[in-house]
Amino acid sequence: MKKTIVFTLMLGMTVMFLAGCGGTASPAPTATPTATPTATPTATTQTTAPNNNAAAISPEQAKAIALQQAGIAETDAWALKVEQGTENGRHVYEVNFKYGGKEYDYDIDAATGEIVKQDIDIDD
Repeated sequence: MKKTIVFTLMLGMTVMFLAGCGGTASPAPTATPTATPTATPTATTQTTAPNNNAAAISPEQAKAIALQQAGIAETDAWALKVEQGTENGRHVYEVNFKYGGKEYDYDIDAATGEIVKQDIDIDD
């Protein structure tokens, strides 16, 4: 008896849920045009914000930018690693390597190739 009541309640709730989801969408209200003064633009400039999620440079290019900034040849660097990450909402490549007792950390903007962060520490 208890199973029948639970089943009936679940069935009723399912039917109500599906009935609520099955409605038709009402059309969006239309605005009536009003008379407004018109102005003639003299120049129009449109700028688009950069897409911070799209990579315009490759991980190899990010690595080359960091190594060039440090003045180190790729063959001289060791523990070289390039990973994708985010820095202040920007899509970046995190480039890390070691050379000459120092650890180099760079964040390179993946869209522009700009160095966002640079950190050089003494390697322990």
